[in-house]
Order: sequence, then structure tokens, then C-alpha cells
Amino acid sequence: MKILHVTKKYPNALGGDSVVVSNLEKQQILNGHKVVILTSNCDEIKDGKHIYRFGLKDTPASLDNITLKRLISLIMLFFKAFKVFRVERPDVIHTHSVDMAFSISFAARFYKIPIVHTFHIVTFYDENHTFIRRKTELFFVRGAQASKITAPNIYDVNKLKKAGLKQTMLVMNGIDLDYWKKSKQSQKKRCFTFIAIGRLEEQKGYEYLIKAAALLRLTTKIKFKIIIVGDGSLKEKLQRLVKSLGIVGCVKFTGRKDQAEVKNIYSNSDAFVLPSLYETTPLTLLEAWAMQVPAITTRVGISRELSNNSSVLLINMRDEKSLERAMFKFMVDPNTCNQFASVAYKKVQDFTWPKITNLFENIYQKALR
Repeated sequence: MKILHVTKKYPNALGGDSVVVSNLEKQQILNGHKVVILTSNCDEIKDGKHIYRFGLKDTPASLDNITLKRLISLIMLFFKAFKVFRVERPDVIHTHSVDMAFSISFAARFYKIPIVHTFHIVTFYDENHTFIRRKTELFFVRGAQASKITAPNIYDVNKLKKAGLKQTMLVMNGIDLDYWKKSKQSQKKRCFTFIAIGRLEEQKGYEYLIKAAALLRLTTKIKFKIIIVGDGSLKEKLQRLVKSLGIVGCVKFTGRKDQAEVKNIYSNSDAFVLPSLYETTPLTLLEAWAMQVPAITTRVGISRELSNNSSVLLINMRDEKSLERAMFKFMVDPNTCNQFASVAYKKVQDFTWPKITNLFENIYQKALR
């Protein structure tokens, strides 16, 4: 089978969709399939004979927003798709961005190639997003007329089905357990270390993590630090907040780190924090589970399906007091940390890439019927 992935991000551009597509590609090639990539025009994205680029040159960060440049690029994608599909003649098209799915759907119908679309984030029901964005998402996904749609958690699957997209199915995100495995701590621990990973944008809720750190410093004399891995438009604003609260010594911004560096930081961390305002099934949470690092998270994405005191410690969204209490609980109760890490590690065994890839292959076969 020849599979064409249409994705706005691809290695080495930073993003969850980039990670998902690259891991799917590796597993699909191991399974004997041919894989072609149609992706954005970014300097960060690597070259390859099987990789097609489209649109105006852009940055990975800008691709997450609907800008004039991205709108022009989507129009260019409309025409590029006809050329690529004519040359490659894939058996199935797997799209990973809803606006891109809409743009290429006309060429897909012309060449009678089925589309399987994967949502990496679902926003149409979430009032954290603008009315226009929410309505546009539904317009695009309905217009794409995908044969099958997947979402990585039950909550989003049910929301999509209620919106009339009955072809939606559950396929979770995957994790490479051979890579993301617990290793010996390479540093002598001097204080309790929290890790948070993600773009420095409003979605990730770092404002509340920083405010929780300020409260925690007043609550306990136990030494702690928070390592925030990532880059983004709010970097300077968040750094100013840290300074204004007088906790410069407690919070460290590392900037963007590669996979090996992130793994090393996990290995030297005591707990993972995800204070996001919206997510689906964040890869960082799966990584923490695989590395046996206990997790604190808001009730977003897959966390809505998890009961408290099991694989994650749940907190209220936009609530620094709730977060501070959860962080304090982990700091003073190592048995609770170990319990959460153990349960989560058992759960993450269901998220391996071979299992996820086989699910997608079954969906491809159904789309081809």
C-alpha cells in the first residue's frame, strides 16, 4: 500500500503532529508500505525524495495560526495536491490538519483516493477558542468528506459524532517505549524537581504554574525547582512574571531541547506538570508515563477519562491554588508519587506504535472498500 501523509509539520519542525507522522512513517515502512509526505515549506523540515513541500516559506510556530501567509499557502496546496496525487497515485491519503484536509479534498475526489483524517487537537466545542475558529473547523472537516476520522480520546470522538461526523473512530497517540524508558538519575538530587514541556503559548497554562510556584514557596521550606522546556511568543512575558513574583531561583526556562536532552531532563525530574487549557492526548504526558515520572494535569483531552488518584493527579483549570496543593502533595508524599508512576506505566503499555499503526492499517482498509 502507498500512503500519503499530509501534515503541516514534519521533522525537524517542532510539534506533536510532526512526532506522530514520523513514527507512523517508520512503522509503516517496517510493515512493507510505501510512504510519501506532503508538508509545509519550512527551513526546519528535512529534505527527502519522498517529501513534497508546498506554500510560502514559514516558521513552525506560525503554522499554528491562521495568517495571511498560511491562507495563501493553503490555496497553493489546492493546486499542488493535483500534481502530487497525479505523480504518486497513493492508495490512501492520511491528513493531519483539518484546513489542509479541506484543501486537498478536491484533488482526492478527482482521483478517487480516500481520505483518512486524524485530529491532533479538536477545538470546535471549546470556548477557549474564538467563535470563528470553532465554526471554521467544523466547516473544513465536513467539507473534506473524509472516509474515516480519528481522534485520540473518547471525549473528542463523542463530540465529533454528536456533530454529525459518524465516521469518527478512536485511535490513541503512540509512544516509543524502547526509547522513552526510565534510566538512572545522572545527577545528585538537591531539591524536588518539576518538569513542564511545551510551547510557551497561552494554551499551555504556564501563567498558573508560575503563580502556583510562588504560592508553594510560601507553603513549604522544602527546596524545589520547576524546569520549563520549550519556546514561544510568551517567553518574555512569563519571565517577567517570574521576576515580579520573586521566584527567579525556582523557575528555569531551558528553551527548546532535542529528544535526547528532554529524556535526560525527565530522568532527573520528580514530577511532570501539564497545566494546559486544552489538549487531546499530549505526547509529553505519554513520555512522562513511560519514564515513570508521576504527573499532575488539568482535566483536558484524555485526562477527562482518567479518575483521580490513578495514573494522574487531576487539578482544576486556571487554578494556581489547586495546582499548588497537588505539587505540595507530591513533594511530601513519595509513596503517592510511586503509586501514580506505577499505575501510569502500566497504562502506557497500550500506546505502543506497532499497536497504533495496526489500528490505522485496519482503518485504511475500511476506507478503501
